[in-house]
Amino acid sequence: MKIVRHLFHWLRDRPWLATMLWVIPAALLPAVPIDETRYLSIAWEMRRSGDAIGLTLNGHPYMDKSPLLFWLINVAWTLLGVSTTAARTVSIAFAAASVAAVTAIARQFGHADPASAGWMLLPFVIFGTFAPIAMFDMPLVCFVALGILGLVWWVKGRRVQGALLFVVAAIFGLLAKGPVYLLHMLGPVVLLRWWHGAPIERPWRLAASIAGCMVLACIPLALWAITNAARFPDVPILHTLTHQSMGRVAHSFAHRRPVYWYLPWVIPFLFPWSFLVRWRGVGANLACALGGGEGRLGVAATLPALIAFSLISGKQIHYLLPLLPGAALLGVAMVEHGVTPFSFGRVRLLLAAVALAWAWPVANAAVGMPGNAHWYVAALVTSALLGLGALATRGITSHTEGDQLRVAAFAGLMAIAAVVLLVGVHVKAHMDPGELADAVKAFQRRGIVVAAVDDEPGMVTYLARLPRPLPRIVDNPTWVRAHPDGRALVHAGQGAPPSFVESPILLADGWEGLVPAPHLNEVHP
Repeated sequence: MKIVRHLFHWLRDRPWLATMLWVIPAALLPAVPIDETRYLSIAWEMRRSGDAIGLTLNGHPYMDKSPLLFWLINVAWTLLGVSTTAARTVSIAFAAASVAAVTAIARQFGHADPASAGWMLLPFVIFGTFAPIAMFDMPLVCFVALGILGLVWWVKGRRVQGALLFVVAAIFGLLAKGPVYLLHMLGPVVLLRWWHGAPIERPWRLAASIAGCMVLACIPLALWAITNAARFPDVPILHTLTHQSMGRVAHSFAHRRPVYWYLPWVIPFLFPWSFLVRWRGVGANLACALGGGEGRLGVAATLPALIAFSLISGKQIHYLLPLLPGAALLGVAMVEHGVTPFSFGRVRLLLAAVALAWAWPVANAAVGMPGNAHWYVAALVTSALLGLGALATRGITSHTEGDQLRVAAFAGLMAIAAVVLLVGVHVKAHMDPGELADAVKAFQRRGIVVAAVDDEPGMVTYLARLPRPLPRIVDNPTWVRAHPDGRALVHAGQGAPPSFVESPILLADGWEGLVPAPHLNEVHP
């Protein structure tokens, strides 16, 4: 118990340090198909080719994403060695910076306990789900938070530092995920006068300066897009520019869903705070929070972006991750202004529910279900995490309100980490692409040709550490005649794998596996 108290006291005003917890699931979870494996393969092809400008997937130009994540993954690999865990440290570092940035924003508004804003951000389930995965979301969250911090500095008197931070955050935010960054900054910029709450000296000059900074921030991305397209003679420069900007806003290329699709996800998106909130008095707390700039900025950083993303056809729940800094600011404003809207003691029910969820796989293991080393390590780590959370919540109602928030956030963080590990056990058992990568290497060692169909998403290029991407099958009959004993790496977007598919892995939307050449037309005509 004394160790837990010392740990909690040490972390009390350093919430960003608690993000280091995500190194545990980052080290235990297999690479997550399809997105993470794709991005790791792109970074691997960059490393093997030595070309830091022209992004490729399976050896062909890849224009869907900006380059920053792939650059940073290669930096991490250079410093820490090539591994999935090393690549994931990039996201964990950005998660820590996001927590620190939110804390700094709260401090600028004179919050009596600014670290509580960082603690509010930490246990969001969607934040914890993506913090230990090598994807674009954590860098984008960080640069949105830093851009908002720069804007706050700017209007509160630190003009030079604020403008510099704002433009630097915008440059890297655009290089992280393209012009979608500007959508997240639109609300705080347009509603600046409302959340600032004071007259702005020379407002038109400020508006022109902000617009100029945004135009300036677009230049590095535009230069990269032009240079990237110029390296591939069959890719028009105009296509790259429009694909990186207007294409993803005007009409999505994937994940098309109706306008209202996000609404049912709002409560799960805000979990666990949506579970801890007392809904009866939340309206009065919200009204009090909107009386201050911190709460208003929280609304400006969430609601306009939510509306904008609802109007865009392509929707994925993780697209809303950059709304979390604003949600955290609004949450701590509700705690500070008026009676707390949260029942912090409920977090113990959350710990109990997660322990109950783990009971099923533990019981299966007890009666003889085969496991693996990763499974047992995950179970032991989960026991330790839930134990820490339970110890931290002892006497939670006797703490001050600020410490109650911290304890609830710490315990919630332990619970969410345990959930991520539980999901990781399922991924390891059913969706681990490592076995497929091993099968590809085994066939190549035996001299059997392995090639990929044209829409294969780069599942094994990194995991198999291929020195060059798999050749692409352009014409099925020609390839089958040339390689009757070959294997085709096929990705199917629906259904279950037929019996002749070798080393198949099940995906959320289909399967991927090795198909003997004579059967290729049956699954990929």
